[in-house]
This record gives sequence, structure tokens and C-alpha cells, in this order.
Amino acid sequence: MDRLAGKVVITTGAAGGLGFAGVRAMAAEGARVVMMDLSPTVHDRAEELAGSGFDVTSHVGDVSVESDVAGVVALAKETYGRLDVLWNNAGLVSGGWIDQDTDVVGVSRDFLVRTLEVNAVSVFLGSKHAVPVMAESGGGSIINTSSVQAAGGDLALVAYGTSKAAVNYLTKSVATSFGHLGIRSNALAPGLIPPPAAGAHQLEAVAPLRMMVDSQMLDAVGEQADVANAVVFLASDESKFITGQVIYVDGGVTGHLPTLSDRRKRAVA
Repeated sequence: MDRLAGKVVITTGAAGGLGFAGVRAMAAEGARVVMMDLSPTVHDRAEELAGSGFDVTSHVGDVSVESDVAGVVALAKETYGRLDVLWNNAGLVSGGWIDQDTDVVGVSRDFLVRTLEVNAVSVFLGSKHAVPVMAESGGGSIINTSSVQAAGGDLALVAYGTSKAAVNYLTKSVATSFGHLGIRSNALAPGLIPPPAAGAHQLEAVAPLRMMVDSQMLDAVGEQADVANAVVFLASDESKFITGQVIYVDGGVTGHLPTLSDRRKRAVA
């Protein structure tokens, strides 16, 4: 339980389901975590973890605002004296927002720009302010939340997919520029990771989700813990020789050409 002992972590989007699961997993491994979110509920989430004996602090801020991002990095250094890990996890993923994200004809310029600001500019700003502080203590690990949506074109989600493609490039750019300082930069691209309350029967009732499950190599539904475990790995020294990579946590959705999944499953039944 000490894979991250002594490490100081900043996590953005820390009040949401995926972010909170990752924070809990890192704190359980000994990390000291600064939790940042636009929602004040991040204070309640931090109190919950502190009540379990974890060393966390919370900060409300907008990841698309440079002064807010600079402020959370300064807070980590003030509170803990260093910064070892930055998990750029914040993103616009609410149902109400995603439902508006169609194609280049249907999406407004303002919608695209706001999506890019929150999903991609935040990664730029986080890395910009984290790198100098990480360099002071000999390096660190930057982890960016990407998505399988950046792996290919789609009939919708043009703004979201474009923003995540930008995240993938920023990940590689930072890895290339600052590897000599001991700073690693990797992205995690989750596939279908429903909230814990969504049972398999609910997913079966939604055609696009059922199609995605059918397209996976693994006949299972992803869990938040699957992403959290990958975050812990990339934050730890176990991944010290891994950088500039986009790691897909997607059950194999992006790893194959179009496949007759039912026929493939029947062949080994």
C-alpha cells in the first residue's frame, strides 16, 4: 500500500466519478493529493477521504483559466513542498453537454472553443505550470485523460474527439520536450466506463452502448477502478521507463478492424 509513498499529486476534475476513484486509489497508495474541481463539492469529497485517514486538500478552480491552474500548482508546493504527479483529468462530459456535440455542421464555433478550452487548453496550462516545479525535485509524471474518441472519426462528438486528439499530441510534445528533465508524460484513453450505478442490463437497453460492448475484444464492462489502477501505475516508479504513450483502457475496442463479434464468440463457444 505504499507504491506512491511521499509523492505529491494534483488531480483536476477530482470531484467527478472517475477523478474521485483515481484520487482514492492514489491516496490509498500513500500519495498526498491536491484535489481540484470547478464544483465546490470537491471540498466534501476531500473531507470524505480525510475522514478515512488520507492526506488530501481541496481547491476550487477553472482549469481553463491560467491563474487558477497556476494557483493550484502553487498550493501544492506551499502545502507539500514539491510536485511529483499531475493528472489532467478535468473535461466536459456531462450528458447535457455531450448531447449537443454533433458534427461540424451542427456544432457552433463557441461550443467547439469551450470544449477545447476545458478538455485541451487545461492540459497545456497544467503542464506549463507543473513542469518547472517538477524539475526542481528531479522530475515527475504527467498523466492526461484522453479518450477512444480520438482514435477515429465518428458521426457525432466532433468537438470532444477533436479536443482529445489535441490531448494526445500535447502528451507526446511534453514528453519529447522535457524527458531530459526526468519528466514523463502519458495519456490514458478510456473506453466505455459507466458509473457504478449503471448495471449491465441498463447498458444492454441502450443501442450505442450495446454496440460498443459488442465491439470490445473483452466481453466485460469497464469499471472506474480499471482506469484508477492505470493512473496509479503511471504515477508510480513502476512506469519510470514509459513516456510519450497513449494507453488505451478500453477492453480492446480500438485494437482491431471491424469484426463479426457474434460469429467470433460463437466459434469458441
